[in-house]
Amino acid sequence: MVQQAAKEVIPLMTPWKMGQFQLSHRVRVTKGGLLIAEATVVSPTAQGYTQEHVEAWKPIVDAVHRKGGIFFSQIWHVRRVSTNEFQPDGQAPISSMDRQISPDAESGMVYSKPRRLRTEEIAGIVDHFRRAERNAIETGFDGVEIHGAHGYLLDQFMKDSSNDCTDEYGGSLENRCCFAVEVIDAVVREFGWAPE
Repeated sequence: MVQQAAKEVIPLMTPWKMGQFQLSHRVRVTKGGLLIAEATVVSPTAQGYTQEHVEAWKPIVDAVHRKGGIFFSQIWHVRRVSTNEFQPDGQAPISSMDRQISPDAESGMVYSKPRRLRTEEIAGIVDHFRRAERNAIETGFDGVEIHGAHGYLLDQFMKDSSNDCTDEYGGSLENRCCFAVEVIDAVVREFGWAPE
């Protein structure tokens, strides 16, 4: 039984081709390992990935590369789970709806009432993701992971329970996915590479 267990292949420790990258495994920052830096926001309404961030990340990216690692930046927009104090000029957080989230029972955090994005504002947010990707590449990251889950802005638009838009970004599942598709398209075009 012990010999059989020793012969089992552990998927996380096996090589894997991810687009143009050949990973030697999927768990550590060593030659051929992949690391994704969490939570790099894309704009002032999401707490901004700015030139200041680019400079701050460069030594970290260089250190990962010296170890032979592949390093991606996770880019995101926080959505309505925010407060006015974190938004430019104290504005309301942006969202796919204007309904306030209940206070967090565990932390006691009270979130501000969000403001529904207007149709004409979507292209600007898409461009924030594109520019965040460009900044990540300028920093030296090998790529980006677009955070589209856990109730963040893209995920919020995709769910009928958190998207009550009546324009082309609301209603049907196809419409609710348009925003995410536009972000993905813009980031892929900016990067100049598409997965195989």
